[in-house]
Amino acid sequence: MNWLFLAQAETPEYNFWNGAPGSPALLTKVVIALLVGIGIMIALMFAPTRLRRPLVALATFVAGGFWMASTFWPTAPDAVTEGRNASEKVAIFLKDVTSVVADFSNVLTAFLLGLGIYSIVSVHGKRILKRQQDWSFSVVLFASIVLMAIFGYADWMDEQNRTAAVTALSPGFWNRGRDLLFDGMLQNMDAAMFSLIAFFILSAAYRAFRIRSVESTILLSTALIVMLSLMGVVVSAWDGLAGDFAGGNLKLSEISKFINSNLQTPGIQAVKFGLGIATLAMAMRIWLSLERGGLNS
Repeated sequence: MNWLFLAQAETPEYNFWNGAPGSPALLTKVVIALLVGIGIMIALMFAPTRLRRPLVALATFVAGGFWMASTFWPTAPDAVTEGRNASEKVAIFLKDVTSVVADFSNVLTAFLLGLGIYSIVSVHGKRILKRQQDWSFSVVLFASIVLMAIFGYADWMDEQNRTAAVTALSPGFWNRGRDLLFDGMLQNMDAAMFSLIAFFILSAAYRAFRIRSVESTILLSTALIVMLSLMGVVVSAWDGLAGDFAGGNLKLSEISKFINSNLQTPGIQAVKFGLGIATLAMAMRIWLSLERGGLNS
């Protein structure tokens, strides 16, 4: 299967998708692909709703069907290159096309990232221009995006040693700036935000652990045992008093181990199983375009 448009062509220079790095042919292909992608996005944005819905549904069904086929279709032996029957021919075709489709997926992800940036600029730009409430925070957002992009890209260029304009500055300047923005500010602000969330979790835990029923009593008792088992001083004192009573099964460490092994782990597995079924059901609904929420606009 040496088709022109597939990634596994034996002669790479005849592969439509290949091109020498930095060559005019590759640059032309990139520019054409970019223009075509932008054109398709604009066409979908301005297309009538009655036309947009079937197009999106068709694209979703084809893409989902391909990945399902590439995942569940029986694979051909590695030594087989031509295919001895229809099943093996389909398997070789799917294997050959997967890398090209994966590249399309990466390109689509890049377009979606650009669409997200456009949405942010549109929303916060209007807020700044109209001086709406808390518009100053939008200014901070734009400044953060621009600074992080500049320092991140310049640091990468500095590491590649590709431009004299960047390396002419003091060595490590861009790296120190990126570390200041990312490690010194973003990471610390994330830690501060999650530390505040801890108080909300504590408040929710207090409301959940109040004894109002048999279920809440069991929840409170189990949580109390697990929390106490994490305190070394309490465990040492409890286990010392319990000693070998009832074969040592009343030690706090043994009780906590029993809860983790026989109650917590099966419960988590049951939750994961339920989430898996729900995810599969949602994926099927999206694949078959039964979820209309994203197609109403």
